[in-house]
Amino acid sequence: MIDAGFMTARQISYWKDVVVLLVSRDFRGRYKHTKIGVLWSIASPIMFLLIFYFLFQRVINLDIPKYASFAFTGIIVWNWTQQALLASASSISANQGLVAQPGFPIAAMPIIAVASALLNLLIAFPLLMLLAWADGAEFTMTLAALPLIVVTQFLFILSISYIIAALNVGLRDIEQILPILLQLGYYITPIFFSLSNVPGEFEPVFLANPMTLIITSYREVVMDGAWPDFGALGMLVLVSGVLLFIGIRTFSRARYRFLEEL
Repeated sequence: MIDAGFMTARQISYWKDVVVLLVSRDFRGRYKHTKIGVLWSIASPIMFLLIFYFLFQRVINLDIPKYASFAFTGIIVWNWTQQALLASASSISANQGLVAQPGFPIAAMPIIAVASALLNLLIAFPLLMLLAWADGAEFTMTLAALPLIVVTQFLFILSISYIIAALNVGLRDIEQILPILLQLGYYITPIFFSLSNVPGEFEPVFLANPMTLIITSYREVVMDGAWPDFGALGMLVLVSGVLLFIGIRTFSRARYRFLEEL
């Protein structure tokens, strides 16, 4: 069961140690056999940025100011969501050895997947700040809102991750469907384009996407020196909290069948 209210200080400390250890192991293992190692956290989004800049500034001009920092924000924020959800889908099915260990906190696996993917965002963030500065952004006290946006996104991703992780154990189709859904989500999220480029009749569809609010909030704080929409972020936190409760309940009920289905 996952019930933080009844967890002892020793259990909380154990959970923390497990999460830190496995996030570190996962992150190191991801780049273990590569030539440039952790630099791929920056190299990959830079490649996408160069492609977007060429296509949508040189070939088809979308007329978006500060496009380098605009697009890079969307890329690294979306990458966190995408990498975390993909890792969460296989977090149980790919770790049968850990799941079989008596006393191992299985419920920590989705948290580890989300936290590990977060490291890529944190590594790329200084480059985003540099691009924003080069684009003429003025950093103000609004940067203090960044932790709130990160926490909001963390809760949103985690709430979905628990559901995906639990369902994928017995229904491996999730691993096949999820990349398709994420690819579709990529195109209905203002990553390389602005909402101003979207025809009015389709704008509600894009605004209904929670990632639109999250990415827009990052851009408002970093690029525009403006405060995000705290009311909208608060509503997303509330929705994420409800989804997280549902996700944890779903996960808790399914966890007893994990070993049988793996």
